[in-house]
Amino acid sequence: MPLGNGESLKIDSFEFTIDGQVIPNVVEINNISQGVQTIETKSMAPGGMLVITQMLGPRQSGQLQVTCLANGDPAVTSWFLQGRSGDFKGARKTASLVYKDGMGTPVQTIEFTDVLVNSLSYGAVKAGEVGSMTYTLSMTFTEMTVG
Repeated sequence: MPLGNGESLKIDSFEFTIDGQVIPNVVEINNISQGVQTIETKSMAPGGMLVITQMLGPRQSGQLQVTCLANGDPAVTSWFLQGRSGDFKGARKTASLVYKDGMGTPVQTIEFTDVLVNSLSYGAVKAGEVGSMTYTLSMTFTEMTVG
């Protein structure tokens, strides 16, 4: 059902899956973006005036970041290492992000294809402080479908 003017979707939780497997303890999703190149053309009008136009070119790959609480499960980090060891076919996955409302009902779903981890970073920890260990996966993808 479409929302009225001035209303926005309220998101209480989300679920991130890779090849159908739910990634546990996801605490943050950042920087989902995908762009398109622009092509600039220049020509001369009959009156001698320079005319500059731009049009859309090929689609570029997209990016997203997922931050998780580290729980000792090697499934996600082994996927990242799989790509670093040269198994690029096995390292490319499909992913899904489902935003949910307060009742757990899906509000919006985003599907990603050919997802590949290009960076893994661990959060800051300080000696003497009790805190959660986190890691952030920076990923690229070729297709994004919003449904």
